[in-house]
Amino acid sequence: MSSRKGYRLRELDFLRGIAILLVLCRHSNIHEFIVNMGWIGVDLFFVLSGFLVSSLLFKEYILTGSLDAKRFLIRRGFKIYPLYYLTFVLYLLFLRNQAFVPLLGDFFFFQNYMSGWGYLYSASWSLAVEEHFYFGMYASFYRL
Repeated sequence: MSSRKGYRLRELDFLRGIAILLVLCRHSNIHEFIVNMGWIGVDLFFVLSGFLVSSLLFKEYILTGSLDAKRFLIRRGFKIYPLYYLTFVLYLLFLRNQAFVPLLGDFFFFQNYMSGWGYLYSASWSLAVEEHFYFGMYASFYRL
Protein backbone atom coordinates (compact mmCIF):
# COMPACT_ATOMS: atom_id res chain seq x y z
CA MET A 1 0.00 0.00 0.00
CA SER A 2 1.53 3.28 -1.02
CA SER A 3 1.39 6.35 1.16
CA ARG A 4 2.24 9.99 0.63
CA LYS A 5 5.93 9.64 1.55
CA GLY A 6 6.68 6.12 0.34
CA TYR A 7 5.45 2.70 1.22
CA ARG A 8 3.65 1.72 4.35
CA LEU A 9 4.32 -1.78 5.60
CA ARG A 10 1.20 -3.45 6.94
CA GLU A 11 3.41 -5.90 8.82
CA LEU A 12 4.84 -3.04 10.88
CA ASP A 13 1.33 -1.73 11.58
CA PHE A 14 0.43 -5.24 12.78
CA LEU A 15 3.46 -5.27 15.10
CA ARG A 16 2.49 -1.81 16.39
CA GLY A 17 -0.97 -3.16 17.17
CA ILE A 18 0.52 -6.08 19.09
CA ALA A 19 2.80 -3.69 20.99
CA ILE A 20 -0.20 -1.51 21.92
CA LEU A 21 -2.11 -4.53 23.19
CA LEU A 22 0.88 -5.71 25.23
CA VAL A 23 1.31 -2.29 26.84
CA LEU A 24 -2.41 -2.17 27.64
CA CYS A 25 -2.13 -5.64 29.17
CA ARG A 26 0.77 -4.42 31.31
CA HIS A 27 -1.52 -1.83 32.86
CA SER A 28 -4.46 -4.17 33.35
CA ASN A 29 -5.28 -6.52 36.16
CA ILE A 30 -6.50 -9.36 33.97
CA HIS A 31 -4.00 -12.03 34.96
CA GLU A 32 -0.50 -11.96 36.42
CA PHE A 33 1.03 -13.71 33.40
CA ILE A 34 -0.55 -11.19 30.99
CA VAL A 35 0.55 -8.24 33.13
CA ASN A 36 4.11 -9.59 33.20
CA MET A 37 4.21 -9.84 29.40
CA GLY A 38 3.57 -6.10 28.92
CA TRP A 39 7.23 -5.12 28.92
CA ILE A 40 7.57 -6.81 25.54
CA GLY A 41 5.29 -4.14 24.05
CA VAL A 42 7.61 -1.32 25.13
CA ASP A 43 10.65 -3.16 23.78
CA LEU A 44 8.81 -3.78 20.53
CA PHE A 45 8.04 -0.05 20.23
CA PHE A 46 11.74 0.75 20.72
CA VAL A 47 12.75 -1.75 18.03
CA LEU A 48 10.13 -0.46 15.60
CA SER A 49 11.13 3.14 16.30
CA GLY A 50 14.80 2.36 15.71
CA PHE A 51 13.98 0.58 12.48
CA LEU A 52 11.74 3.36 11.16
CA VAL A 53 14.09 6.18 12.18
CA SER A 54 17.12 4.45 10.70
CA SER A 55 15.21 3.74 7.48
CA LEU A 56 14.49 7.49 7.18
CA LEU A 57 18.17 8.25 7.67
CA PHE A 58 19.27 5.58 5.18
CA LYS A 59 16.78 6.91 2.62
CA GLU A 60 18.16 10.43 3.04
CA TYR A 61 21.73 9.16 2.71
CA ILE A 62 20.92 7.20 -0.45
CA LEU A 63 19.14 10.20 -2.02
CA THR A 64 21.61 12.93 -1.05
CA GLY A 65 24.86 11.16 -0.18
CA SER A 66 24.93 12.74 3.29
CA LEU A 67 22.95 13.08 6.49
CA ASP A 68 21.73 16.36 7.87
CA ALA A 69 21.47 15.47 11.56
CA LYS A 70 20.50 18.99 12.58
CA ARG A 71 17.55 18.98 10.16
CA PHE A 72 16.56 15.54 11.41
CA LEU A 73 16.57 16.69 15.05
CA ILE A 74 14.55 19.79 14.22
CA ARG A 75 11.92 17.72 12.37
CA ARG A 76 11.70 15.20 15.24
CA GLY A 77 11.47 18.05 17.72
CA PHE A 78 8.48 19.56 15.92
CA LYS A 79 6.77 16.16 16.07
CA ILE A 80 7.51 15.45 19.73
CA TYR A 81 7.93 18.65 21.76
CA PRO A 82 4.68 20.56 21.14
CA LEU A 83 2.42 17.77 22.39
CA TYR A 84 4.80 16.79 25.20
CA TYR A 85 5.02 20.32 26.58
CA LEU A 86 1.28 20.88 26.13
CA THR A 87 0.55 17.85 28.32
CA PHE A 88 3.29 18.96 30.71
CA VAL A 89 1.55 22.32 31.19
CA LEU A 90 -1.86 20.64 31.57
CA TYR A 91 -0.47 18.37 34.30
CA LEU A 92 0.94 21.41 36.09
CA LEU A 93 -2.43 23.16 35.94
CA PHE A 94 -4.28 20.28 37.55
CA LEU A 95 -1.69 19.03 40.02
CA ARG A 96 -0.69 21.14 42.97
CA ASN A 97 2.29 21.16 45.33
CA GLN A 98 4.74 19.43 43.02
CA ALA A 99 8.43 19.28 43.91
CA PHE A 100 10.50 21.61 41.74
CA VAL A 101 13.62 19.52 41.07
CA PRO A 102 11.80 16.45 39.68
CA LEU A 103 9.78 18.79 37.47
CA LEU A 104 13.04 20.03 35.97
CA GLY A 105 13.95 16.41 35.25
CA ASP A 106 10.72 15.93 33.33
CA PHE A 107 11.08 19.26 31.53
CA PHE A 108 14.61 18.53 30.25
CA PHE A 109 14.15 14.75 29.71
CA PHE A 110 16.35 13.72 32.64
CA GLN A 111 13.53 12.09 34.59
CA ASN A 112 15.24 8.70 34.36
CA TYR A 113 18.14 10.03 36.39
CA MET A 114 16.18 12.13 38.86
CA SER A 115 13.06 10.15 39.74
CA GLY A 116 13.55 6.76 38.11
CA TRP A 117 10.44 7.28 36.00
CA GLY A 118 8.67 10.36 34.86
CA TYR A 119 7.57 12.53 37.77
CA LEU A 120 4.39 14.09 36.42
CA TYR A 121 3.69 11.36 33.89
CA SER A 122 5.43 8.09 34.68
CA ALA A 123 5.45 6.80 31.09
CA SER A 124 7.54 9.77 29.93
CA TRP A 125 10.70 7.81 30.79
CA SER A 126 10.45 6.12 27.38
CA LEU A 127 10.37 9.47 25.61
CA ALA A 128 13.49 10.48 27.54
CA VAL A 129 15.25 7.35 26.29
CA GLU A 130 14.26 8.27 22.73
CA GLU A 131 15.56 11.82 23.16
CA HIS A 132 18.86 10.56 24.59
CA PHE A 133 19.22 8.31 21.55
CA TYR A 134 18.64 11.21 19.14
CA PHE A 135 21.13 13.51 20.83
CA GLY A 136 23.66 10.68 21.14
CA MET A 137 23.22 10.00 17.44
CA TYR A 138 23.77 13.69 16.67
CA ALA A 139 26.90 13.74 18.80
CA SER A 140 28.26 10.68 17.00
CA PHE A 141 27.71 12.35 13.61
CA TYR A 142 29.68 15.38 14.68
CA ARG A 143 32.01 13.61 17.13
CA LEU A 144 31.25 15.98 20.00
